[in-house]
Amino acid sequence: MAIFDRTLINELGIEMSDQDFALLSEHFDTTLRTRVTQELVAELSPEQAEQLSQMQNVSDDQLLQWLQANVHNFRDIVSDEIDILLGELADNLE
Repeated sequence: MAIFDRTLINELGIEMSDQDFALLSEHFDTTLRTRVTQELVAELSPEQAEQLSQMQNVSDDQLLQWLQANVHNFRDIVSDEIDILLGELADNLE
């Protein structure tokens, strides 16, 4: 399920072209990944950080399983960052 989609934009009453939506969506995804990664790295022990750095060629599912097993508040971190980013988006629309 996409977090940032056309439905959200429509609910906020925003009119934008497909091109603008694609750019904003890409920015949202990139920013979210960066922020979540920063928060996750802060939670990891040096050993876990080393394990994570060696997982560059694993599937998204494998990475997600590892994160859920090794970062006890993984879902909270992701949820918090989504809320913050959506709040910033709403604030910038005004």
